Amino acid sequence: MPGDWYIITIMVKHLLFTSILVFGFVLSSFTVAAGAEHARVTPEELKAMLQKKERVILIDVRTPEEHNEAHIPGSVLMPLSTLEGVTNLPNGGNIVLYCRSGKRSQTALDILSRKGFKGLRDLEGGINAWTKSGGEVISGSAR
Repeated sequence: MPGDWYIITIMVKHLLFTSILVFGFVLSSFTVAAGAEHARVTPEELKAMLQKKERVILIDVRTPEEHNEAHIPGSVLMPLSTLEGVTNLPNGGNIVLYCRSGKRSQTALDILSRKGFKGLRDLEGGINAWTKSGGEVISGSAR
């Protein structure tokens, strides 16, 4: 019957459309997860970058008080609360964001990525992991 073919055609189109949507969702989820994985740097990788004298711009997204207590030498203080208003970042090297444990720096990475900044990395585990791995910290006023 002609009506049956019409219903079958609609069902096939619906099934095909649904399959494409599901495939697209799975693919985009994989891409986001892979991107997030590449956006991280371990304390050991950061130490190796610094030992090789690679140009690294370290951005501390903690509060001025936390930065004053202890920070990675050469880091620039840019508190998380100020990042929505940022229009430019220091350039000339790999940008690595860090905080205490890695949560705020991941938020900072998301904010800055949404603003169009590229090549940002997050220090996995933050300054806590950095100091546990034997990384150098200093105390004093913010830069």
